[in-house]
Amino acid sequence: MISASIRRATLCASRRLFSSSAAPSGQLYVCGTGDSHKLGLGDTNDREAPVPLELGAPVVHAACGKYHSAAVTADGEVYMWGLESSGQLGLGSSRTKARTPQRVEALSGVGVVEVSCGMYHTLARTEGGDVYSCGFGGSFLNGVGGLGHDSRAQLDAPQRIEGLGEAAGAKVVSVSAGGFHSVALDDQRRVWTWGRGEWGRLGHGDSSDAYVPTHLESVTDDGLQPTAAVAAEQHSAVVGGAGELLTWGRNEHFQLGYEVVGLLNSGQSFDAQDAPLRVDFADGAPVASVGVGETSTIALMADGDVWLWGMRRYYEPTRLSVGRELLDGLTIANVQCGGSHATLLTTCGRCFTYGKGTALGLSKAERKSWELTEVSSFVGRKVLSVACGEYNTAFIVEA
Repeated sequence: MISASIRRATLCASRRLFSSSAAPSGQLYVCGTGDSHKLGLGDTNDREAPVPLELGAPVVHAACGKYHSAAVTADGEVYMWGLESSGQLGLGSSRTKARTPQRVEALSGVGVVEVSCGMYHTLARTEGGDVYSCGFGGSFLNGVGGLGHDSRAQLDAPQRIEGLGEAAGAKVVSVSAGGFHSVALDDQRRVWTWGRGEWGRLGHGDSSDAYVPTHLESVTDDGLQPTAAVAAEQHSAVVGGAGELLTWGRNEHFQLGYEVVGLLNSGQSFDAQDAPLRVDFADGAPVASVGVGETSTIALMADGDVWLWGMRRYYEPTRLSVGRELLDGLTIANVQCGGSHATLLTTCGRCFTYGKGTALGLSKAERKSWELTEVSSFVGRKVLSVACGEYNTAFIVEA
């Protein structure tokens, strides 16, 4: 018999994945490091406190990669900015940087509702469940990239992935771009991975590349019924329908949540796990949602606790307790993490950050390393959603 807490976690995740209601829109704010123009403010200066980024229309979705960022407006337009070294901005040009947000003409009118920015590639999901990709396709020395088009060709403009979508029998409900790989979840609760297989980041039990989306059969065979699937630079994670959390990929910073011993068959000696393996928590509570960063993973449990590991700081899942008194009486709705920071968003729209650096959205006077703090810029306003890059953060705030 499934416990009440597990039922709540499953119901919450199902509503999040399969709801057809339109996302609320608001004003986009950004903060963090400004290298590669990834803040979109026309310069490379860092921003400590969040500043507004104007796109000419309310924003319903934002995404932050390592060197570039993206947003979807309420009128369905997609904007990108930052490093354009491999076509990841989808602008169809050879420019190296977009200093401010640029509209992606190739995605105009196709109904994009979600964008995910990896290291050098981008994924876009439409309301109908199709997926488009652009950017780095791979190379002879480095293997395939995360585009999924059965080649290593670079794409300067987004192109629909033929192996996904309703016509292919795999209507996608979420996408996630990692370092050189991609992860998708369809409406049949199947997980698909593709791209570079180094470190076992695709989860298929080896280090082989996948040029096209490939069904992660082990998850389906285990009856996991995934509700979320996410990719970071070199590792990935899946949340199961009963609150299980499985991770795989590189474990250099203990971002998998467990110790891995032995060599991966890529011939490289860093610890890595090449197939999904369950993360165990001390209290055994089910997981409601998960966020991943370059060196870390964060999990929101059905009982409201938050666990964090990696970041060169936590070598096993650790309950976040510093500053928890700030959350007394509040319910956490979403957690995300970047390279050295994490964000916690409550159901009432209050946003808290934890870690270090300018991505916390706090002035130097307010910042306290590794202590939970509310983002003061938004006190009295409702934060609708948050996206974490490695060292930057984007907030959508109710206008």
